Amino acid sequence: MIDDLDIILSMIMAVTASYFLGAIPFAQIASRIKGVDVFTTGSTQAGTANVFFNVGRRTGALVFVGDIAKGGTAVFMSSALGIPPDLILIAGVAAIIGHWKSVFTGFRGGDGMAPLMGVALALTPSLSVLGVAVGLATIVLMRHSPLRSTWGIAVCFVVMFAISQYYQIERDLVTGLTILASLVLIRSMLTRRRRVSSTTHIVYRDTDENIDFEDDSVVESGSASDLGQPHSGHL
Repeated sequence: MIDDLDIILSMIMAVTASYFLGAIPFAQIASRIKGVDVFTTGSTQAGTANVFFNVGRRTGALVFVGDIAKGGTAVFMSSALGIPPDLILIAGVAAIIGHWKSVFTGFRGGDGMAPLMGVALALTPSLSVLGVAVGLATIVLMRHSPLRSTWGIAVCFVVMFAISQYYQIERDLVTGLTILASLVLIRSMLTRRRRVSSTTHIVYRDTDENIDFEDDSVVESGSASDLGQPHSGHL
């Protein structure tokens, strides 16, 4: 009974801490430093893709690392608190929810894909490194598509799931991660569809892809600027 109570208390601590960790708005902070309101530019989401394509590529890369770290740290912190391995994924879910609905930004946030990758890398590093590599390659190949991030994450977890099932590696854990990834993707797609009819807003973008990666120019954008899709210039 005492052990069960300890686990419950540890879970409460882990989930609470993971939510606040995931709620740290790196995208908003980084964009504000550049003089941009991330919630009124590009996809209007506080996520890596929006910052990368509409604020600055180096800034977006830093946000990407920070958002991945949120998911990974939630896992490591939960493990340090003594959470059983089969329950640690719950802390990862809390971190993603914090990213979706940050208490620090009026319950606005990003799509949760980068924190999801952080959770996966922390839980199954060997499989996730391969999956993330294939996912990033997919994003580069589909860089002209507004659904590039969605396809990248989908391919990443399909690869992880297939390898896990074929070689009988961490099957239950990878299955749980794949289900979580599916929920993240579904929410991202639904959010994107709601933005299709959004009003025109200002987009800050990089105008010189080869020389000045932090040159923030102002252009007008409508629904086509979805998920941070650039109007000109490529990766």
